[in-house]
Parts: sequence; C-alpha cells; structure tokens
Amino acid sequence: MNQPNSNLVEVHKARDTWEGTLLTSYLRDNGIQTAFQGDPNVSFDMKELLRNSDEAFGLFVLAPEATRAKELIAEFLSAATDDSVLVEAAAQKLKVDKETIHRLRGELVEERRTFEFLGWIGVAFLGAAALLWVIWPAWLKIDAPPGVFRWLMVALLTLGAVFAGNWASKRV
Repeated sequence: MNQPNSNLVEVHKARDTWEGTLLTSYLRDNGIQTAFQGDPNVSFDMKELLRNSDEAFGLFVLAPEATRAKELIAEFLSAATDDSVLVEAAAQKLKVDKETIHRLRGELVEERRTFEFLGWIGVAFLGAAALLWVIWPAWLKIDAPPGVFRWLMVALLTLGAVFAGNWASKRV
C-alpha cells in the first residue's frame, strides 16, 4: 500500500478495521498523531476474505514518532488479557481507603435489601395469582378452566409463593 504522505511512516499493518481503530485510538491517547488507512472500496464481506491476505490496513505516523509508536503498538499487542492479571493491576492502581470500603459495604447492604424486597414482591404476586385462580373472577368474562387444571395452578402458584417466601426469609 502506498504511503499517503512522504512525511508519514507506516508503523503497522492492522489485520482488520477493528484492530486498526483500536490501535489508532491507543496511539492518539498516548499523544501520537496517527492516520489509519484502509481500502474504502472493499466491502465488509470482502474484508473478511482479505483478513489473512496481504491486503492490510496501514497505521501511519509522523517519521520522528515512528519508534515510539512501534513501541506502543508492541506494548498494546502483547498486553495481558488474563482477568486475574487485570484485577491485580487494577487493585494496585486503586488506592482503597477506609472511607471507600465503608461506602462500598453500605452499597452492598442496600443491594441486598433491594433483592429481599423484590423477593417479597414475588411472594405477594404469586400469592395474589393463586388467590385469583381460586376465586376465578366473573369480570374475566371467560369460562373458568376445568377443575383439575384450576386447582393444579392454585397448588403450583402457592408452592411458588412458599418457596419464594422461604428464600426471602433466609435473606433476612
């Protein structure tokens, strides 16, 4: 691929548009002006076919910044993606003080209360549904289901309410 400007140097050939866009953003975040050039005449289907071919998408930087850009690209491409490594790195960068820990514990307590409340709402909903199946209101303006099916639904809804109530009471 030809270089778009004689002052620009191609520092990397991206495999696809995604990689090129990510690398361009990464370099720009690190203070290096980057140009990303792909073939605009290639459709999305063709890009998939060309992914492993010589047709690549070039990343260009100014000549004086080429060495630093290549170092940053190598760093980006070799970065660890293991979750445990990322968690450890985040923990090292995050300075957690007692106030933050107290605030986070408070938020966890509030979240638990929210789920307990939702559990009790589920109990009330299942109980109300079971009661409606028992009385089968006339305002529905449809015939009541056969007795066996009706009482089976009442039993299932009641069991659901009991199980949800049991779960919610264990959370308290």
